[in-house]
Amino acid sequence: MTTETSGVRTARVLAQRVAMPLFKTALVVFLLLGTVVVVCQAIGVAGRDAGLVSGVLDGLGKAMTTTAGLTGLLAFAMSYLFRWEKGGED
Repeated sequence: MTTETSGVRTARVLAQRVAMPLFKTALVVFLLLGTVVVVCQAIGVAGRDAGLVSGVLDGLGKAMTTTAGLTGLLAFAMSYLFRWEKGGED
């Protein structure tokens, strides 16, 4: 194994070790934010409070959408880092 090949492999392993915890953290945050938004909106609908329904989305919508986008981009990058193959039934 050459030094260049070893360096590329080391960089890939480091990227894998960084990407997976970032992905898991972003996924949990985005799912929690989505859950909070839906629960608060359900409470607002049940209590006929239009301010709560729209207010929770105004307050958390941008953070939720940004985190969801980051999670998706990390998953896309990880498909190359981990060299995942096409899944599912053919």
